[in-house]
Amino acid sequence: MDALHKISYGLYVLTAQENGKDNGCIINTLVQVASTEPITVTISVNKQNLTHDMIQNTGLFNISVLTTSAPLKLFQHFGYRSGKTFDKFASFSVLAKSDNGLVYINEHTNAFISCKVKEHVDCDTHTLFIADVTQAEPLSDEESVTYAYYQKNIKAVAQNKKNGFRCRICNYFHEGDTLPIDIICPLCKHGASDFEKIIILREEAKMENYVCTICAYVYDAAAEGVKWEDVPEDYACPVCSVGKDLFEKE
Repeated sequence: MDALHKISYGLYVLTAQENGKDNGCIINTLVQVASTEPITVTISVNKQNLTHDMIQNTGLFNISVLTTSAPLKLFQHFGYRSGKTFDKFASFSVLAKSDNGLVYINEHTNAFISCKVKEHVDCDTHTLFIADVTQAEPLSDEESVTYAYYQKNIKAVAQNKKNGFRCRICNYFHEGDTLPIDIICPLCKHGASDFEKIIILREEAKMENYVCTICAYVYDAAAEGVKWEDVPEDYACPVCSVGKDLFEKE
């Protein structure tokens, strides 16, 4: 697995639509197969993702190429929650539509690519979609983000986390003293056997910000003068009114 981690990956927001509902997820599996007409690409999508089912049923998808300016909350928004229980576009305003009617992300991206599936291959937990490019446009000159850059420069390891378990595949962190035996990593969909126990000495609590996973409102602890741990449990987001349990560390 350490050797496989040396493979260079990009990071993308994959979007699809079915019956008027838009959905998206984070992937790192876009590959260009042919550079002559028709230009062909492949993506691999986990079967547990709602986006997978939408693509399989409609044959259409968009790719938004993320850049090094993409904040952690963007990855959290599309990668940490399932579209089966959470509408990822209910309050997401940084959007545009391509000619195929699907949305794409037009901020912290440098291009979008629209595709039409012409073949798919069953790969056990994933489906490999082979698709023709129907539209592709550059959006900015920003540098594309790689998975290695994301881990080193965007998803900085928190120094004051509680003890927990870290996924060896994607670095997702599950806080707590015990790991559920049936846990499925929300990012890479690997099971408990791919988690390792992490024990971190807790430093003095810092004034850290927390982000609403519904509307992306940021609770600025320094500005408010109250650490997140000391915020009352009945706190409600001032924008969308959800509770404290739906906030995540920025």
